[in-house]
Amino acid sequence: MRTIYLLAIGFFVGVGSAVLMAQRGNALFPDALTADPAHYSVSFENELVRILRVSYRAGEKSVMHRHPASCAVFFTDQTFNFTLPDGTTEPASVPAGAVGCSDGNVHLPENIASDADFVIFEFKGREKFRN
Repeated sequence: MRTIYLLAIGFFVGVGSAVLMAQRGNALFPDALTADPAHYSVSFENELVRILRVSYRAGEKSVMHRHPASCAVFFTDQTFNFTLPDGTTEPASVPAGAVGCSDGNVHLPENIASDADFVIFEFKGREKFRN
């Protein structure tokens, strides 16, 4: 009988841990600045937004990290491979002068072309854009 109780407790602790991990989601990964200060630096920050200056030389690779909902302005033509937490890789290219926005995400970027420079406007406390 004691074994059944221990198995039941173990089951519920496991389910509870899985639920908590799912709720934390992207929080398991460090933010870009913490994970990779060699490529990301703060240009401005207040209670609403953090503006990051980003610079990757050709062939440089980052580490897995997260971003909240954000917009970016790209100063140079660039092509990156983005490895996602599940191990899949997605290539992306943008021309100089492009502007893009996205919901929060987790990725590991690798610059597979020429030097890349851009600015990211991260919105604090938001994983998704609001309408």
